Amino acid sequence: MAAASPPPSGDPVEHPAERFANGLRALRDSAGSPTYRQMAARTGQSPSALSNAAKGRQLPPLDVALAYVEACRGDRTEWERRWRAEKAELGRAPTPGRRWPVAAAGAVGIALLATVAVLVSRLAHEPPSDAADHSPRFFASDDAFNQRHPRPHLSPESAQMVADLLALGQVELYTGKAGSPIYRATPSTPTYEVTPRKHIGPWGPNPFEGMEFPWDASWKNPPPERQWTVVITPDGSSVECWRTEVHNGRPSCEWGAVSDTRGSSVSIKGQATGSGLSRLAGVITRADWKAGRIDHALSFGTPDNNGQYVFPAVGSDGPEQGRWREGQFIWLDRAYDIDADTSLKPYERMVAKALQEYGAFNVKNAGRFSFTSEYGSKLPGAEGDAYAPLTHIKLAKYLRVGTIDPA
Repeated sequence: MAAASPPPSGDPVEHPAERFANGLRALRDSAGSPTYRQMAARTGQSPSALSNAAKGRQLPPLDVALAYVEACRGDRTEWERRWRAEKAELGRAPTPGRRWPVAAAGAVGIALLATVAVLVSRLAHEPPSDAADHSPRFFASDDAFNQRHPRPHLSPESAQMVADLLALGQVELYTGKAGSPIYRATPSTPTYEVTPRKHIGPWGPNPFEGMEFPWDASWKNPPPERQWTVVITPDGSSVECWRTEVHNGRPSCEWGAVSDTRGSSVSIKGQATGSGLSRLAGVITRADWKAGRIDHALSFGTPDNNGQYVFPAVGSDGPEQGRWREGQFIWLDRAYDIDADTSLKPYERMVAKALQEYGAFNVKNAGRFSFTSEYGSKLPGAEGDAYAPLTHIKLAKYLRVGTIDPA
C-alpha cells in the first residue's frame, strides 16, 4: 500500500489545539448541543471554561476537557488519550494563525531556552506545589477503593439499613475547615522520631517504630477537633497520626498507623480506623474537586456496627449489636438518572456519581452518616467553609447496602 502523501506545502496544517477543539464541538453537536450552562451544571466547571475549551486557541486543561466530554456523554478514556496525543504534538506545531519571521523566531527561541533554564533551576530547589498536581487517587489501581463493583451482593436488610442510616440526621460532607488535614512531605522536610503518647501495649506495639515522622514548621497545627492528621512521605508511606500536637516545632501523636499509598488501603502497622483501613481510604481530595470528578470509592461510618467485618475490612471496633458490619458496601442504584436531577448542586452531583460508579465502604464506628473531604477543600456550588449538606441526593430512594467479593 502506498504511503499517504503529505499535504501540499501551501495548505495550512491543522494545529493540535484546533483539531482537538473541532472534535469537542462535533461531540457537543452529537449530544444535541446542550448549552454551556447545562454542561456546567452537570460537571461543576464554569460555562466560560467549557466554552473556551472548544475555541481552539490553546489545548484546554485536561480536567476541563474531560468535563466537557462527560457533559456530552463521551468516552473519557478515549478523549484523555486524544488529549495526551495532541499535547505531545504541541511541541512540534506552530501557534495557530501566527507566523514568526526567522530572525524573530531565533530570538524567541533563545529567550525561551533561557527562561526554561531558570525555571528548571528554580524548581530543583523548590518543593512541589501542594495543589491539584497530585494524583486524586491513593493506593494501587487494583485496590477495592479504585475499582468499580458492578455486581455487589444486595443485603436482604438493605432497605431497613438505609432507613437506619438516614435516621441519624442530615447527611453531610466534612470539608473546608472540617475536613481531614493531609500534608505531603518532600525530601527536604525535617523528620522526627515519634513515640505515641498513649496506648502502646493495650493497642499494640508502636506503629512508628523505625520510621521518621516528617513535619514542616510552616504547616498549620491541626485544629483540636480534627483528631486525625495524615502526612505522606516522599517514598509514599502514609503516616497517620491521632491527636497530633506540636511543641517547639516537634510533632507527637497519641496513637496512629502507617499505610502505603502505592499498595493496599489496609494499614501496614497500627490502626487508623476500626476496619483496619487507612485514614486516606475514601477521602475526597482537593485534586478530586479540581478535576470535577471523583474516580474512587468513598468511605463513611455508622454507630450501628456489630463487631463483625467483611471485605475489604480486616477488623471492627463496633459493639456486639446492630445490623452493620465494617467493610459493608453502599451504592446508588443505576436507575437514578443523576444527570437529569436538576436539584443537585455541582458538588452533590460529583458525590452522587462517585456513589453510583464506585460506591462507598463502612470503615469505622461513627456518630453519624457522613463523608470526608480533604482539609481546605473548596467545593463547586457549596456555601460556607465547613460542613456541606447532601440533602438533594435521592439517598432514601436509590441507596443500596450489600457486600462485594475480593477481586
